[in-house]
Amino acid sequence: MSVFSKNLFDRVPAPLFRPLGSSVRARKNWAMLEHLYTEFFSPYAVPPEGEGFTQRTICESLERFLFEWDEANGPDESDDDADQSDDLALDLGERAASAFNRLEKAGWLKRERVGFMKYIFMPPTVQGLFERLQQFADQGPEFIGGRVRAVHNNLKLVRSDPSTNAEVFQLAATECSNLLRMLNTTRMRVREARDILREEKKTAEFLSHYFSDYIQRLYIGDFTTLFSSNHPLASRWQIIELTLEMLDDPSARRALRGWYRANLQHASDEAADAAIEEDAAKIYALQSVEPLLKRLKIEVTRVNDQVLGYLNYQLRSQGDVETWVKQAARALVQAEESAPKRDLSIPLGWSSGRLFAEEDMKGPVPPPRKRKGARIRKRELPVEAQVRRLIRQIISNNRKVSDKVVLAYIQKHLPASGVLESAQMPIETINELCVVASFTRLGIIADRQARNAEKGIRRPSALKPLHAYLEIELTGERYSNKYMEAPAVRIRRKVRRGQIRAL
Repeated sequence: MSVFSKNLFDRVPAPLFRPLGSSVRARKNWAMLEHLYTEFFSPYAVPPEGEGFTQRTICESLERFLFEWDEANGPDESDDDADQSDDLALDLGERAASAFNRLEKAGWLKRERVGFMKYIFMPPTVQGLFERLQQFADQGPEFIGGRVRAVHNNLKLVRSDPSTNAEVFQLAATECSNLLRMLNTTRMRVREARDILREEKKTAEFLSHYFSDYIQRLYIGDFTTLFSSNHPLASRWQIIELTLEMLDDPSARRALRGWYRANLQHASDEAADAAIEEDAAKIYALQSVEPLLKRLKIEVTRVNDQVLGYLNYQLRSQGDVETWVKQAARALVQAEESAPKRDLSIPLGWSSGRLFAEEDMKGPVPPPRKRKGARIRKRELPVEAQVRRLIRQIISNNRKVSDKVVLAYIQKHLPASGVLESAQMPIETINELCVVASFTRLGIIADRQARNAEKGIRRPSALKPLHAYLEIELTGERYSNKYMEAPAVRIRRKVRRGQIRAL
C-alpha cells in the first residue's frame, strides 16, 4: 500500500471510531481517552520506570476514571452497543478490563513485547490523530495578527540567508494556507452559532450561549482591529513583494531549488521549481483575503443584529406579567377570605405606607448655571517652530517622487522622440536628484518584468502609469556623479511633448 495514500483508513485502524460512533457512551469514551492520554501518553506525562506501561497499570487508571465518572454522572443505564450492554452486571475491576479490551480491539491501544514482558502503548499515528481531534475540541479564539507576523518574520529569515533557512519558506507557505482556511472555517462557525442561537427559547440560556460559547471560544481574538490599517494583516502586500523579490533573485532561487531537491526528493530542477511555485502560490493567495474578511464581517454583523433584536424584544415584551398579576390578586383574595378578621402583612419589596405621596416625589431639577470661564485662545507657534515646520515641509516635498514629477522631469530635459541616459541626466535641484535615482529602480523593475515575461510569468506591473509614456531599460553599465553611483539606464519617450503636457 502506498505511503502517499490520502485515504484515512490506510493510516489508522478501521474500527478506531467505534467507541466514538453511535454508542450513547461516546462522551464517556472520549473522556476516557483524554484521561489515558493525559496520564500516560502526552508529552507532559510522567515517563514509565521500565520499558513501558503494563496492562495492570492501565486498568488501575481506568478503575479510577470509572469511579470518578460514576460519582459525577451516575452509572450508565442503557447502551446500543452489544459489547457494552452487560457492564452493569460487572464490578469496577471487570468494567475497567472490559473497557481496556474495547480500546485495544478498536486500535486505540496496542501491546508490544519486550523480552518476556508485554507493554501497552498508543500507536503514534493514532496518537497524532487524537491530538488533532483534541486540538479541534479545545480550539479557542484565533489571533490572526500573530500568524501574519510569523509569516512575515519567516520570509525575512529566508531572504537573509536562503541556503540555511530554505525549509522556513515551505513553513511560511503552509501557514498562509492555514490562515485562509481558518478565516473561511470561522465564517461557517459563526453561521452555525447563529442557527444554534435562533433555536434558544429561554433568555438565560440564550445569553449563556452567546457570551460563553460565541464570544469567548469562537470569536477571532483580534477581530476589533482586523479591518484597521494598524493590523499586521495590512502588511500582506509586503509579504507578497518580499516573496516576488526572493524568487526573482537567481541565488535565492538556486538555494531554494537545492533544498527542495535534497529534502523533498524532486528528480529535476523543473520539478523543484514547480513545487516552489506551488508553495509561493499559497503566499500569493493572501491577495484574495479581502472577500473572506468581507463575508466574515457580514456573518458577524448578522449574529450581532440577531442578538440585539432578541434582547430588544425581550425587554419590550410584557410576556406573562399580566398572568402573574392575576395570580397574585387571586391569592390575596383567597387569603383574605380564609382569615377575614386577621390583618395581612404582605412583603411588597418597598416600605409600607402610601405608594405615591407628594413628599416622596422628586423635586424639580434646577437648570444648570452657565459658567463664565476664560476664553479659549488660539495657540500661536513661535517663529522658530514655524520655521522648523516650514523646513520639514520643504525637505519632504524635495524628496517626493511621483508619476507626475517623473513626467515633468522628462518634459523638461528630454526632447521629443529623444533618448536620455543616466550620465546625460542634468541635476539642478534635490528633487531632480531623487528623480534620477528613481530611474535606476524603475530600470531594475522593468528588467525583472522582461525576464518574467520570457519565462511566461505574469505579475502586476509596477510601471503601469509610466509604461504608456516611457521606455526604460538597463544599459548594463554603471555611472557615477558627485552624488551617487548606480546602474545606468536608457529612457525613450513614446508620446509627443503636447501629450505629456496635457497629463
